[in-house]
Amino acid sequence: MNTIKKIPVFLALLLLFNCDKIPLSNSEIAAGLKSALEVGANYALKSLGSENGFLLDQAVKIGLPEDAAKLLQQASTLPLLNVVAKNLEERLILTLNRAAEASIEGVIPIVIDAITGITIQDAQSILFSSNDIAATEYLRVKTYDPLSDVCRSVIEEALSRKIVLNTSAQDVWGELTGLYNQVANLLPSSSVKPIETNLSLYATQKTLDGVFLKIGNEEVKIRTDVSARTNDLLRRVFGQLD
Repeated sequence: MNTIKKIPVFLALLLLFNCDKIPLSNSEIAAGLKSALEVGANYALKSLGSENGFLLDQAVKIGLPEDAAKLLQQASTLPLLNVVAKNLEERLILTLNRAAEASIEGVIPIVIDAITGITIQDAQSILFSSNDIAATEYLRVKTYDPLSDVCRSVIEEALSRKIVLNTSAQDVWGELTGLYNQVANLLPSSSVKPIETNLSLYATQKTLDGVFLKIGNEEVKIRTDVSARTNDLLRRVFGQLD
């Protein structure tokens, strides 16, 4: 009789120690995936929103738009403009990255709101995907364009902010377009292509690319490292992968 009474207790303990393996509903898994994405977004806020968060991280550092880089390269071949071109390149890269860093505090709440609002219909396949950033890629596909539209005003404001020595990225961009006229006057017209990049759109895309990269990095950690699962929901959902 005592043995029979002990069986339910044994089963309860077995369930307790194997609770991570209890099958979860699609809605529970979706909640876990969203939690992982929010953890990644908050990490992006901490890492990218700090000074040099973009500038000294080669994975996310914002370089020159392609057409601007080509113009400055052309200008650097002209003795009269060589020093100006080099200085302008350094200042534009610095101010662009400083603007991205300054915008992150406003961008991340928008990203988290997008995470909260998405509907993850096939959470099971995302969780058990062989792709370690499957949830991040799902978020990117579902939200990138609307995110870009909403975040752009935040980033435009940062581009206009006089962050570096009372100079903004837009100030330096204005100097670049002024340099274009000088180069156009000194080189054959056929060799000088117009600058068509929209700076605010370019900066918005590059800033969001950095944010999604950091979110993806955190997703990889949560999938592969138990210690990165910082709440019960993450432990229950991603425990299914162990």
